[in-house]
Amino acid sequence: MDILRSFLNELKMIYRSKSMIFLTIVVPIALMLILGYIFPSMINPQNYRVAVYNEDTGEYSKVILSLVYGMLKGDSFKSVSSYAELTKGLNDGTFDGAIVIPTGFSKNVENSNNFSLNFMPSTANIQTSVVIYQALRSILSEVSNGVMIYNILELYKKPNAKIPIGPPQLSFEGPSGANLNYIDFMIPGIAALIAMASIAITLSTSVSYEREHGILNGIIVSNVNRSLYLSGKTLAYTMDGVIKGAIALLTAQIYFGSGFNAPLRTLLILALGSFAFASFGIIISTLSPNQKISSAIIIGYVVPTIFVSGLFMPIDQMPHVAQIISKFFPLTFMADAMQRVNILNYQISQILTDIIPLLIYAAVAIFIALMVFSRIEKLEEV
Repeated sequence: MDILRSFLNELKMIYRSKSMIFLTIVVPIALMLILGYIFPSMINPQNYRVAVYNEDTGEYSKVILSLVYGMLKGDSFKSVSSYAELTKGLNDGTFDGAIVIPTGFSKNVENSNNFSLNFMPSTANIQTSVVIYQALRSILSEVSNGVMIYNILELYKKPNAKIPIGPPQLSFEGPSGANLNYIDFMIPGIAALIAMASIAITLSTSVSYEREHGILNGIIVSNVNRSLYLSGKTLAYTMDGVIKGAIALLTAQIYFGSGFNAPLRTLLILALGSFAFASFGIIISTLSPNQKISSAIIIGYVVPTIFVSGLFMPIDQMPHVAQIISKFFPLTFMADAMQRVNILNYQISQILTDIIPLLIYAAVAIFIALMVFSRIEKLEEV
């Protein structure tokens, strides 16, 4: 009986308010609909636009192209005739990435030299480029079988020919010609997520805790300037997010050699994004009657943010509705700005499309937070 009594009492505590019952029902439904709606379009290769630029005129380059075309939908690829057309398409978003067969590819194959294909990312669609690169690496492993068979047949026809059987490698050519890998793209976004998540964990119960323990009543009756009090609280959580995000980036720089390529610009973006999210969290914590409801709302906000902000799946490959929803989350702009700064070495003037939305979000959120907190006694009466 004791265990049953404890079980029933705890259930009553969890669902003692209508708000908690509402969140219990709505949050799982909303998350399932969002994730179920986004993922189907992510695995469709027809959604990707890949340019093919063949600098080589040899026989082996034609074999590679025929194998790649055969394994993917031909409509996903477009052959370009000049390097200028290629770079223009990558910069303006016409192409999500490009396969480049370098000059001398066939000759290197015939001479048993090292040979590789190059993949160039789109500066306009970085996340999509990463997804395509990973898919192409998997496809290349299948293409390798075809190359090996072709080489074996050639050796059979020409026993004295010096033809290697090994398959080509796929290198990732960065904006400056340096090879990049998948982790380089993931690190800035993950650091932004860590900063936001740390704020969410500590901030969700901030004002709610003060309300439940009577601290808020003391602030109401005192002569403390509420605007300054709330501003100081918001800045403290902003600093917390910046510190944890910076620690994550330093860790990545030490272990992976990437992540903190532009420290000052990165910290500025971290601070701006953290301030925007902290201001929003203050609003939720102030309006929530208790800590449990505050935490539930924050979690319900953070979880979909992870999936629609472009951290793990390209935004431009999501359904149109999901792309619109992504614009309402500061993490979308924060992660994109950090990726462009650290990967493409963009200056602040080149990422204004991310900075301006973050500034607007931060200004609106802190204005609402100050307005709500200035009338906190009315909320207490309710």
